[in-house]
Amino acid sequence: MLFNDLSKDWMIDPTVVPAQMSPVDPPDVRNCDRLIASIVCFTLGEKLSNHSIETYILDHIELERECSHRTNLCLAWSDDVSLTLCFIVSLIQCGGYSQDDLNQQYINWWMNGFMSPTGVCFTPSIHIKQTIEQMSINLAAECFAVITDENIYTTPPSPPVAALLRISPIAYFYSNHSPSVRIEVITHCVRAMFGQEISIENFVIYIELLVNALNGHAKEKILQSMQIPLDRSHSMSVVLIKLIDILRMDNNDIQQGVQQALAFNKSIEQESKWLNPYDSNQTILATLYLQVSGALYYQIVPSEWFACTYAKETLMALAKWLNYEQKLNEFEEKILL
Repeated sequence: MLFNDLSKDWMIDPTVVPAQMSPVDPPDVRNCDRLIASIVCFTLGEKLSNHSIETYILDHIELERECSHRTNLCLAWSDDVSLTLCFIVSLIQCGGYSQDDLNQQYINWWMNGFMSPTGVCFTPSIHIKQTIEQMSINLAAECFAVITDENIYTTPPSPPVAALLRISPIAYFYSNHSPSVRIEVITHCVRAMFGQEISIENFVIYIELLVNALNGHAKEKILQSMQIPLDRSHSMSVVLIKLIDILRMDNNDIQQGVQQALAFNKSIEQESKWLNPYDSNQTILATLYLQVSGALYYQIVPSEWFACTYAKETLMALAKWLNYEQKLNEFEEKILL
């Protein structure tokens, strides 16, 4: 299973937007239809919604296109989707979770618009800024082998619902590992992003839901095993409860489920008019539903959805490389055992 590391360089080119990348397949492509469908589908949440985009936003994108000399800037998905794809790239590059590399991919996104259809056109939201700052502080502390009081430097951000999406690639890469391995990675990742005091319970619930869908388990058995804390004061718990309800009531019809998810509109006022208009929690439930149901119903995802997918070739190549590196990682671990 030898391959040339240089063949993956296209994934970390910060000078092009995803639709302009020139992806190549890994040397050994396995059956990964569920994975492909899940990754493609979670980028479609905004496209399937009825966002009303102000004219000034489109003008702002056009101005950025002219100033940066980058063609094909496109309003296609949220910043959280871009960061999720950055995590996928990091897992592929490192053959597993690396806080250092993930932080670097996030900085590439921040500085260059890496994995972003709109480049650096929009101002990152406060919770994303806080996450990257928190990760940098943790890395610096680990580098010097010191224990820091993180509150001296910054207030650790409270994770938004979109954080479930951002750490979801853990399910993709570690779907065939033991739950204890996934919990270890989730713990390290969540604490690095949001501080030591954050509960990982909701993150574990969502990752296990996605893992079971990717592994082809029957939906009824998956839902029967779900135990979500009934804490309706926590937005993440509320969304998870609603997600399970929609999966139960979608009649195994992904289009019907999407409409139910989009009806659950949790609109919030934006922090700034120059934020990515898709970077809100208006469509996060639909995005999470699409990620899970894409794996569950991969055989009946409407063909027109794939036809209108932004950067489809890049997304499919990422899925194939992720699957390849996952299998390679499992093979190497078996040798060590």
